[in-house]
Amino acid sequence: MANDDDIERLLREVEALESGGAAKALPPASASGRDVAKAPDDAAGSSRKAWVALAAASGGVAGFVLGSMLFFLPWVNGPSTAIGAALGAAIAALIGGPPRWFDK
Repeated sequence: MANDDDIERLLREVEALESGGAAKALPPASASGRDVAKAPDDAAGSSRKAWVALAAASGGVAGFVLGSMLFFLPWVNGPSTAIGAALGAAIAALIGGPPRWFDK
């Protein structure tokens, strides 16, 4: 167990920290003691939707071009490859979210 002197010394240190400038620099604690997560605003949701749409469109175009070039392979053509690439790009963009430069 700690001595009474150690406890008193620690209490003095805590009191000195609280009365000094360190307590003023800290942000106020929330009521529950935990960080409160901010609700996403509408702008973040619309930028995510725009990013998914842009990724799906560009993936579809790239898939169509690639599928058209690989026409000699069985079961490969432009439209089917475009649909698969658009779906894949949209799912990847939905999971990844928009990059920072897209929000500017």
